[in-house]
Amino acid sequence: MSTSAQFRWFYAPPVSLGNTIHFYWKRVVLCAFALFPGLLSAFSIFPSLTAPIREEMEAVQIELIDLPVFPVNVSPWTLGFSSAQHQEPELPFVIEITFPEPAVVDLVALMPSSFKDQRNEIQSWGFPLRFMIERLLPDGQAEIIADHRESDYPVPGVDPQFFPCPEPVTTTGLRITITEPGKNTTWWRSNSIVAFSELYAFAGARNAALNSEVKATSSNEFSFSWSTKCLTDGFTLFSPLFHNLEDPKNNIDGFGLKKLTLDFDLGQVYRVDEFRLWPVVHAIQHNFPPTTAMGFPRAIRVKAAISADFSGAEVIYENMNLNYRPGAGPFMRRTRPTDAQYVRFELSEGVRDFMRDQSRGVPRIALSEVEVFSAGDIISRGIPLRAEGLRRGDRQRVSSLTDGRSNEGQILPLRQWLTQFKQRVQLEDRLQSLRGELNAAQLQEAQRFRTVVLVAIGLILILLQLVWLVRVASRRRAARMRERIACDLHDEIGANVSSMAHTTELLAESIREPSSAQTRLLGNLQESAQLTYQETKNFIRFIEAENHSSDIAEQFTRVADQILGTIPHIFSLENTRSFNALDPATKWNLLLFYKEALNNIIKHAEATAVTIKTRREDRVQILEVIDNGRGFSQDEQSCRRLEERATMLRGELKIDSQAKRGTQVTLKFKNC
Repeated sequence: MSTSAQFRWFYAPPVSLGNTIHFYWKRVVLCAFALFPGLLSAFSIFPSLTAPIREEMEAVQIELIDLPVFPVNVSPWTLGFSSAQHQEPELPFVIEITFPEPAVVDLVALMPSSFKDQRNEIQSWGFPLRFMIERLLPDGQAEIIADHRESDYPVPGVDPQFFPCPEPVTTTGLRITITEPGKNTTWWRSNSIVAFSELYAFAGARNAALNSEVKATSSNEFSFSWSTKCLTDGFTLFSPLFHNLEDPKNNIDGFGLKKLTLDFDLGQVYRVDEFRLWPVVHAIQHNFPPTTAMGFPRAIRVKAAISADFSGAEVIYENMNLNYRPGAGPFMRRTRPTDAQYVRFELSEGVRDFMRDQSRGVPRIALSEVEVFSAGDIISRGIPLRAEGLRRGDRQRVSSLTDGRSNEGQILPLRQWLTQFKQRVQLEDRLQSLRGELNAAQLQEAQRFRTVVLVAIGLILILLQLVWLVRVASRRRAARMRERIACDLHDEIGANVSSMAHTTELLAESIREPSSAQTRLLGNLQESAQLTYQETKNFIRFIEAENHSSDIAEQFTRVADQILGTIPHIFSLENTRSFNALDPATKWNLLLFYKEALNNIIKHAEATAVTIKTRREDRVQILEVIDNGRGFSQDEQSCRRLEERATMLRGELKIDSQAKRGTQVTLKFKNC
């Protein structure tokens, strides 16, 4: 192992935290950069909290795209059924529904009552907490469809609540027994209340409960808004529509009409049992609520016949004094079931438009759609329709009465509408819940990331501390080794060299008349011994010195003064801080290179001026020694000792010299 290699092995920088950071900050930064990807990889091992939530939100949003939109009616016909408003309902509270005719019911649906809270959001209210639903059989027996008397029923939203019937059988009616009513969240005085917007009992596509007789323990009979009959009249706060409005004038206006007759040719004989009349919602004022159903007939007569001339026609529905307030949804009515191919609607007494001049007394009958049903299936969609008394504009639009669209949007089958309505409300509720879960998950991930960052910072600090401790221990071991080597050098080499010098002196004294050759040899031997002794002392002082990071400018100046003596020398030392930061082995080799360059000037240059320069370019350290001596030719440009030192420094040596024009020695090396 070479001397320089040995020196690098045992030498370490000074015992100082500041110097340690100064020398090794790059290594610590590299370790930190190496540590962070590992920590990030470790962080990625943790399952993402937000990814599955985002995926589910995206799936829910895709499902919502395919579902119709159901906005609130601008003006419902009725509000539904409720118990007495100003007193607590007596328990058990019983509601009994008797169908107009028996039906094989397979699904019961209850639409909750709803209201707008202070935030203008629709909330359900009055839905019972504990209850039982039974179906009444033709033999007078009752079977339980749903039993929620043992635990509270979850508070519903505004979506319909479905109760499927096990093994559908012929049913004559329903009974709802309530043992614990819902909390009253409205301004009414009672603390508890029972309220429903509508009840449906589906036998396939048909609502068997439509216009059923309803009896209840108590009822809030309030004008056209609340009543037992409002529980099965078909009116809710929502309409069976997909509100994809295209043409708000998809209707007949019927201005000037006192009576409107509409004849349907069904194409074949059907058993007609239900009809629906859709009012005009968008009048001139475009969805101004008071104009809803202006022109809707208050006198309605429906006839059914087998022949086209209506000979032998039967009246299957008649109400010549309809006392409902006009609303936005369809007017649904059951008829007396009759076999017929032709159906005639005789409509009169249209609701006056208060926005027009009442003094003129201009009558009006306006509709947007007319539907005829058989066992829940529509049989009038797109069939020929004949109308009497219409003006030209209305005659052109009369086909719009059977096109499957009201002037609010596409009309949906009732059961499909309720199913999609429930799906949309549940998905929207789920989406809202997922948004809350996403916010919570983002907070958790942010907290987890902060924890990982803090752990990373802690590990880096621990790493820095460990590096410092290792360097301190290493420096202490190196210091002890240096002391031992210095001691050995002083005791062995120093003593031997001193002995050689002393022996040479004694030998010179013992020769009485030495020859000139002997005198010269003894002088050379004594000079070499003294020089070796002096260099050994210098080396010992160097490795024993406590401040090995002494200023390079001081060292260069002291060495130049010692070697050059009286030869003028100029220093231009720049970036000495980067030279001072060199590790001691490099600094020692640089100092020996510098000494060798100055010794060459003394021995060969015959110079009268010397310039020493240092500078730094990027990471390259540059030392220049320039003299104005005699120089030498290209053939003579070989300096083995300087080349060896340059190799030890892993640097580049350049000697530029011309005869009688001086020499410039340039050393370039990187500070590793």
